Amino acid sequence: MAKSLEEQVEKVFSAGGNLSKVTTGYVPRQSQIAFAKAVANSIETGTSLIVEAGTGTGKTFAYLVPALIHGGRVVVSTAGKTLQDQLYEKDVPAVLKALGVGAKIAVLKGRNNYICRARFDNAMAENVSTSREEVAHLQEIKKFLNVTKTGEKSDVTTVPENSGIWRWVTSTSDNCIGRNCPDYDNCFVMRAREKAREADVLIINHHLFLADMELSGNDYADFLPDFDMVIFDEAHQIPSVASSFFADSLSLFEVKNFAQEAYVTAARLAPRAEKWKDYQTRIYNRADDVRLKCVVLGTKEDSKLSLEDFKDAFLLSEPVRNLSVAVKNVVEAIEKVAEGNEELQLVVKLGNTIIDKLNYWDKTLSDSVQNKKAADDFSIKWLNVTPKNVTFSNTKLSYADKFKSYRLEAGKPWVLTSATLSVQGDFKHFVSEMGLEDARSFSWESPFHYASQGLMYIPRDMCDPKTPDFPEQVVDKTWPLIKKNQGRAFILCTTHRAVSRISEYLRLKIERDNGHIPVLVQNEAPKNELIRLFREHGNAVLVGSMSFWEGVDIKGDSLSMVIIDKIPFAPPDDPVYRGKANYLESQNLSSFRELSLPEAIMTLKQGAGRLIRDHHDRGMLVICDVRILTKNYGGKIWNSLPDFARTANFETALSFLEEMNESSSDKIKDVKL
Repeated sequence: MAKSLEEQVEKVFSAGGNLSKVTTGYVPRQSQIAFAKAVANSIETGTSLIVEAGTGTGKTFAYLVPALIHGGRVVVSTAGKTLQDQLYEKDVPAVLKALGVGAKIAVLKGRNNYICRARFDNAMAENVSTSREEVAHLQEIKKFLNVTKTGEKSDVTTVPENSGIWRWVTSTSDNCIGRNCPDYDNCFVMRAREKAREADVLIINHHLFLADMELSGNDYADFLPDFDMVIFDEAHQIPSVASSFFADSLSLFEVKNFAQEAYVTAARLAPRAEKWKDYQTRIYNRADDVRLKCVVLGTKEDSKLSLEDFKDAFLLSEPVRNLSVAVKNVVEAIEKVAEGNEELQLVVKLGNTIIDKLNYWDKTLSDSVQNKKAADDFSIKWLNVTPKNVTFSNTKLSYADKFKSYRLEAGKPWVLTSATLSVQGDFKHFVSEMGLEDARSFSWESPFHYASQGLMYIPRDMCDPKTPDFPEQVVDKTWPLIKKNQGRAFILCTTHRAVSRISEYLRLKIERDNGHIPVLVQNEAPKNELIRLFREHGNAVLVGSMSFWEGVDIKGDSLSMVIIDKIPFAPPDDPVYRGKANYLESQNLSSFRELSLPEAIMTLKQGAGRLIRDHHDRGMLVICDVRILTKNYGGKIWNSLPDFARTANFETALSFLEEMNESSSDKIKDVKL
């Protein structure tokens, strides 16, 4: 009699099974086996599954083994490129080898992750660089194109992620001319998609999956191939990614980028037709009028405002209308010369899309004077104002129905897993955000012995996080510990402003103390490069915000301390958060208990999870937020974190570091930046 999938899976993970034959020192883990059997059951029954699996459970193998034994086409979606690359280069090949089976593997990323040869050639010819730095970046990309096979921009470590040159050498669906492109046969995006269509295991990211959801029902038959099941790793990120992805947004940056794209393209393809630069200048000026009007109306820098709270928002309608007219003028001018030229026609199409959005916001802002909202309008209309930009957004409070209808229509099981999906085993918050009321859920704790591997220290004499000099106090209280630990620390911050202030003050501390601890700071180099430098230095401190709270796996002595500045509550003035909170309160529910606290706990667990990544790791977690000790809700946070030994005594923390680091000083080495 043929064995069931669950029985086959259990045999693979047994002491004498396939994994034990290819894995040195393999020891069966009951939580991993139970996880794998739950996935097997979902495959056989077609039901969806939610699994919270603590660090070290071996969740990747737990979901890959049953999926690959069963066969069929599997899509694995992750939050970031790091795990995509790990799955493609390491994990999936390892499982296939253990099982002794073959399967085609492909990794597919969003279009803007690949360099476009045609746009690169145009960028070189048209001198689009706006600074010497961008000229140098363009030359680095040129060198890269001579050797790359995949064209992935993340492999260009010498060009920062935020370089302005990237938008000129990557394409979007709005400016890609497809088969009419002279470089179509050598297109990196098309090559990646061709491999994706042939793959048995396709590894994508959440943004790409959401893009496929958005196009569902349209005439985009081959955006993603059909799949038999989808596995979401790092699933805790999906709700926030969806909130950003599905929002109907338009920024002044986008409008200015369109203006520059229109100018460069029209000047190249129709150089004698019009004074294209004048059109660009007028759009720039009208966009600046919108931003300046926000300033005149009293908006603060880096502020987010709901239209319901922005009483003078209707006064923005006129400058927005004027901006729409400026865009319309250039679109009409290009239409006159666009016949027979697909590039110019794409510029016209994009311009008309922007005009439609500007007209929508013109009307929305004008109507806001009435301050009325339909009872069935479960969305938030809001503005994000920065010193150089304004973004208009319309964000729904929930996308649960969208997820549920897409999943049920496809009729294929979803497996969603992460180390942080619940609050003390309660999945209610995640389930409600994803429309997964019909899914089974399980939680398995990490096999690590946190009580002996780590210490959690909360300085009881920290000031309130709202105190103006709180970032400097974080450094003052933790510098003795960092010094004793010889660096080897992450400082995880809840805001970019805290990253800046903490890193600046820490560097000053080190200089005054004649120290030799390198400080690596988010955005001073690409993320992967910062992680590489951190590993190589062996005594560095890396200061980062939310992108470093998760998806970073550093085992061993180079990371033995994680410092978190404060509990990562959502900013209370965030319009989307407030909209969700107000809705919950209208339903007689506590927004703090149902929304704010669960989200903060899940994020905090992610940050804490950077510390212990292996059975042999040891380290200290420092949380510089005394509210865990003083507030009623602190106990729930305390009990949701890994079961470290715990203290609020500085001397105890210092003694722990002295004992822990006795044998590690000889492992530190200098690396030049």
